[in-house]
Amino acid sequence: MNAPEAVFVYGTLKQGERNFQVSKAAGWLRSAEAYIEGFRLFHIPRSEVRPYAYPGVVRGEGRVWGEVQWFADLAHALELLDELEDEGREYRRISATAYLSQQAPQPCAVWVYTYPSLEAMRSVSGLWLPEGVWREQTQPKG
Repeated sequence: MNAPEAVFVYGTLKQGERNFQVSKAAGWLRSAEAYIEGFRLFHIPRSEVRPYAYPGVVRGEGRVWGEVQWFADLAHALELLDELEDEGREYRRISATAYLSQQAPQPCAVWVYTYPSLEAMRSVSGLWLPEGVWREQTQPKG
C-alpha cells in the first residue's frame, strides 16, 4: 500500500459530530464512508479529566466504521489533528488501510489515531463497542 493520502476518522471528527469543525479548519475537502479491519472500537466515558466522552481504537479482531477524510494539504491537516488527538501522549497516529464501503470495497491508505494498547484503554474505563460504530448522541452517558 502507498503512503497515506487521507485520514480515517471514527468519532468526534466525523461529519455531524462535535469536532468536525477542526477537520473543516484543517482544509477538509470531502469524506467517504469507510471501515478499517483489525481494530476494536471503544467508548471512553466522560470523567473528571475528560469533559466529554469520545472513542478510541486498539489493534485487535474487529471492524470499525467511520469515514475517510481528504484534505487540501494533508501535512497541514495532520498538524491540527495531531494537536486535537494529543498525538504521542494519548493517541498514536499510524498508517492503515481503510476500505471505502461501496459495492466492491476499494482500499485506501490512511492515517488513523489509535490508543497505544488494550491496557491503556482499560485504564480509562473504555467500553468495547462490538458493532464498531460510535456516535456521540447514542453512547452511554458516563
